[in-house]
Amino acid sequence: MKKINHIYKSACLFGLLVVGLASCEDYLTIYPTDRVVEEDFWEDLNDLNGVRYGAYKQMASTVDKMFYWGDLRSDSYKLNTETHSEQDSHDMLSNILAGMPDSSMSCFDWEGVYKTINLCNKVLKYGPEVLERDKQFTTTEWYYMRAEMTALRALSYFYLIRAFKDVPYTTKLINSDTEVETFPLTNQLVVLDSIILDCEKVAGQARNRFSSNTDTKGMITNAAIYAMLADMYLWRGSLHEGRGIKFDTVAVVRPDGTVDSVAHTPVGDYDLAVQWADKALESHHNQVIDYFSSMTFGAGNTSGEIVSYGLPNVDLIKNNFTGAHQSTVPSLKSQNDIFNEGNSIESILEMQYRVSDGLKNNVVNNFYGYSTKANLMVAEDAMKEACEKDEKLQKFDTRLWVGCQVYVNDTQAKSGYYCLKYQRPSFLLEGQGANRKITYAVTSGSQEYNNWIIYRTTDVLLMKAEALACAKKETPTVKSILNAINRRSYCDIEEGKQPAEDGSGTIGDVKIATDWSGKKSTTPKIPGLVKTVMNQRQIELLAEGKRWFDLVRCAERYSNNNQDSPDERENPEGVQKGEPGYVGNGMSGMSAVVECFMQNSVSNSYSTLINRFKNRWGLYCPIYEQEVKASRGVILQNPVWNKSRYEQ
Repeated sequence: MKKINHIYKSACLFGLLVVGLASCEDYLTIYPTDRVVEEDFWEDLNDLNGVRYGAYKQMASTVDKMFYWGDLRSDSYKLNTETHSEQDSHDMLSNILAGMPDSSMSCFDWEGVYKTINLCNKVLKYGPEVLERDKQFTTTEWYYMRAEMTALRALSYFYLIRAFKDVPYTTKLINSDTEVETFPLTNQLVVLDSIILDCEKVAGQARNRFSSNTDTKGMITNAAIYAMLADMYLWRGSLHEGRGIKFDTVAVVRPDGTVDSVAHTPVGDYDLAVQWADKALESHHNQVIDYFSSMTFGAGNTSGEIVSYGLPNVDLIKNNFTGAHQSTVPSLKSQNDIFNEGNSIESILEMQYRVSDGLKNNVVNNFYGYSTKANLMVAEDAMKEACEKDEKLQKFDTRLWVGCQVYVNDTQAKSGYYCLKYQRPSFLLEGQGANRKITYAVTSGSQEYNNWIIYRTTDVLLMKAEALACAKKETPTVKSILNAINRRSYCDIEEGKQPAEDGSGTIGDVKIATDWSGKKSTTPKIPGLVKTVMNQRQIELLAEGKRWFDLVRCAERYSNNNQDSPDERENPEGVQKGEPGYVGNGMSGMSAVVECFMQNSVSNSYSTLINRFKNRWGLYCPIYEQEVKASRGVILQNPVWNKSRYEQ
């Protein structure tokens, strides 16, 4: 495969160059640049660390793909109506938002992610050899590193299967053209089982924290691995539920380290998602305790800035809204710490960007904010729906102040809703009582070095809430989680009523949605509690690359397997509806999600979007056409997007 050849050849050279530039200054003087010999390279820990750091940097360079795949097609955005300086890019975004992704679009090129995977494979391959050679390199350090690279590789594949469904899968290192093989597509569920097992094998073997806060947040810790497992099991339960898979037997590593061969059920997967989420929260809580007990970490912070609203092992950054109904300047410390300063107390894993590294976060700079350079506006109707059209909650929710705010320009003309999450807005409150209004100012400027968050505390809490709601268990716990997250951002600007920090009372509580049923009797019902969790994820995690993946997971879960037509690739030949092993095409779940969540966000009617998506395959991205061509028929195009628009 020509394209895959290029991916792995580039990854090999990239890894070696990273080492030369990042950690081993005498490398280029010892070995001529035109005579790099792989087996002569791996001598000591510095060599290994260079490629290890290169893997993180490579992943950070692909956050634009993470956003395109995980968020762009969702109900959260509209295209900026201002005349744009990069019209070709603007037109591409317009087509994607309209439900017309195209296999010729370079945003669907997965090359960068496979580079990350191959760098992880390098470290995992040569780590034991370096351990033998470098007597200063300890077995404990190697176990830490092995856990990091195994999890980073798993995270890369997790992005791929959520975006493309079936993908080429290998854990084999490719060092040269002579080692290149043709990798066919592997079924999504097979890849998911594999990366879950990989993560379970190294769970608890990574560092609990690093010596610096930047590394603790920017590299994989045990808390990050636990969060990944919670996310993966939530997906596994959803994929199985929508396919009518009642159980299957796989090896499972329990959170306590024991290994079982168990018959999985969707509810069992949701239970494991809850267990791993709790494990992630506990591990992260211990990080926070260390943070405040360390002079190195604790400068400028106090434990009084943390609030839990009665939830165990939960550390949320406290906002100070005391007197906001009278004061002119409310304090949004959580917003500033999480999105502007970066590496906050709540962070579990985020990609790092620094001027010194020469790597920019182009997603933030290109898509959010306001001006002709910002590609996207926020779909205000969708955000109102997420608040269940409760005007009081909309007005008091400070997440919407920064996430879905009307920009008023110098002439006081409204120019649309914009996400200011990654800007530095300053807020003022004017008027009294019900007439009190929010105004704000923004210092326009580049935010190209903002970090990109992969996992943070509230994301894990909402995973736990979703898993419990899907399993139809512990409804009070789900409501407590939803209320805690909402209360942290609840600012009563009319009367100054404040939620109780111990979780008691009802001030700031979320409005629970009613069960949703579609227009057709065959459309699956989405429980109100699940819909509310989805709504809160949309508000809390807006512009963090999550929403489209959430909608895909929901569509997969609520597919009516025994009423849908057969899936043309997954359904076993000859198996009929209602028989064991039958796999429907997911049309019903996809229709339910479009009707329930997406009609208010785009200029397309329900029927238009349904016709474009067609079935579950329409929820996933087309494979970049150059990849398909180079594979000579080994890699099959997504059947919904089997042509580029230039070929139609």
